[in-house]
Amino acid sequence: MSKKVLVVDDEQQIIDFLEHFLARFDIQVKKTAKSVEALEVCADFKPDCVFLDIQMPGQDGLCVLKEIRKRHPDQKVIMITGKEEKECQDRARKYGAIDYITKPLDLADLSAKIKEHVLGE
Repeated sequence: MSKKVLVVDDEQQIIDFLEHFLARFDIQVKKTAKSVEALEVCADFKPDCVFLDIQMPGQDGLCVLKEIRKRHPDQKVIMITGKEEKECQDRARKYGAIDYITKPLDLADLSAKIKEHVLGE
């Protein structure tokens, strides 16, 4: 049975890239560009991991992360950020993110995180 990942990002290029990249690992992907839809999709889809952008219009990713952790305490969430701000990364970990990736995406780093957190290798 293939693993499942939810990708939440307001940048369509990132969504498309991650969908294509995750397919290489035979991972089923659901995607949304709207933070308000993330909680509903997460509940219905039951992903093995969520890739969640921090900076999004409307409700930011850290608020969504807190709500995901409240509703689904065991849900794995990897934050996506365009900024390497230690404070933001520390807050994400405090709120329950298991890891983070930075834009532009580093393919070796992304592969390693997928193998570790999604595939359990």
